[in-house]
Amino acid sequence: MNAQRAEIGVQVGGSHFWGDVGPYGLNLPQGYQGGLFFRYNIDHHWAVRIGGNYGELDVKDANAQLDYRRNRNLSFRTDIWEGYLTMEFNYFEFKPGTPQWHTPYLLGGIGAFGFNPEARYRGTWYELQPLGTEGQGTAASEEAPYALASGFIMFGMGYKFALSRHVTLGLEMTFRHAQTDYLDDVSGQYFDPAVLAEERGLVAASLSDRSRSPGDKSLTYRGNPANDDWYIFSAVTLQIRFERFYEKCATFVR
Repeated sequence: MNAQRAEIGVQVGGSHFWGDVGPYGLNLPQGYQGGLFFRYNIDHHWAVRIGGNYGELDVKDANAQLDYRRNRNLSFRTDIWEGYLTMEFNYFEFKPGTPQWHTPYLLGGIGAFGFNPEARYRGTWYELQPLGTEGQGTAASEEAPYALASGFIMFGMGYKFALSRHVTLGLEMTFRHAQTDYLDDVSGQYFDPAVLAEERGLVAASLSDRSRSPGDKSLTYRGNPANDDWYIFSAVTLQIRFERFYEKCATFVR
């Protein structure tokens, strides 16, 4: 029985961002992602899955539909390294090698990820967190620099098809509600550029306000601190069951 329960899988696909910078809502992928996972099938409906992914986001206000975002002109890129644990539920009983060879499924769980937003200035990429673009860590602010790791709540949906008793192909989309609002380095108000220039340098002041409308923006908002960020992975998955391997081992032991 256990011989049919263990699977390993690989996924590749696109990455999407939903936060304070760039297009609002779900749009075309703004990067790529890939990873590995292990699934243990409890029965024909339920499974436990653990995995890890690497992804990249590259997001620009210039691609936004909203006028105020295009005028704000912020952008960032970041690598994402994540690990997660989820439960999966097959809507139909899933039995490869039988007429029950395909099913939609749902999944939900938790995870953690690391990130490090960067922005380009005059041809050079700069890490944004050390610059404190919203005043974090400066003498004039009570805000500490934000952490470069966070947890997330994950949920998603997919559809999988058994190509044989041992190989399954899937299509899925998974959403992550990050427990941080700084995946894009944007959350609160514009900070005094003179203070930033003095304490962190001209690059910090320039990257804090890249808007196309000059003027004093002190105490106005760059982002929305009431909402944390999201990122989404859309993927093609390929899973392999080790039924034959385990069956041969069991026969050899006997």
